[in-house]
Amino acid sequence: MIVSKLAAFLVLASALASVDAQAQGLVQVTLSGEIDRTGGARVEFDVTVVNAATKGEPRTLSYSWFLAERTTAADVAVLLEKRLSGSGVHAVNTSEGQAARAVNCLFFDDVISIAMRLGQGLRASVTLSEDRPLSVRLLPPVDAKQDAELLTTISTWIPHEREHRRVELQTRLEAAWPIVRVAEGLATQATRAGWDSEVHGHETWMPGAGISGGTIDAVSFDLRTSGDWRIEIALVPRVQQR
Repeated sequence: MIVSKLAAFLVLASALASVDAQAQGLVQVTLSGEIDRTGGARVEFDVTVVNAATKGEPRTLSYSWFLAERTTAADVAVLLEKRLSGSGVHAVNTSEGQAARAVNCLFFDDVISIAMRLGQGLRASVTLSEDRPLSVRLLPPVDAKQDAELLTTISTWIPHEREHRRVELQTRLEAAWPIVRVAEGLATQATRAGWDSEVHGHETWMPGAGISGGTIDAVSFDLRTSGDWRIEIALVPRVQQR
């Protein structure tokens, strides 16, 4: 286990210092594809949780693996579930044993932040099933320098109409962009759609709690790329949400 690469990232979420053992929301990660780089490629995965096992203190588990060519999304899903479950993270791989399935699903409870760097033929989406993001940070690719598109799907609750609605955003990202431009691009696209946003420290997108008159209660991030971009997402602590 290595020192967390999210240390600086979590500083942005100063509110986490007040998080107690109350469980956070459900996070779904879908994995697809397989490593297509001759000789293999590196993947990274980080998750920070807070639950009874951590006695209310945030705990980050970080993995950085060099995996062989043709390692599939199913292989990665099984490995992640075994490692994380063995370390006290509530992880469920609902696709285990379904080798023919194109998309593999992992569900996590108690998450306050999650991050990954894939690419090289592996692709992932991250869905906050019961929460909104506190912050999002995208780091450009370092090995497979390919452009990307981030599809963000937002679920909102309209109280006076008592119904859910959805908003979709598509943001094109160039591999050659510095991280500052990446963050500004995310914030600009969101603001145009009526989603209040700002950029913290020139690197991190801080989206607001509402969009187009609705309160955000779930968000899905689908990072579409062959490049090894890194995405880092922090959730709003439950003690601050309601």
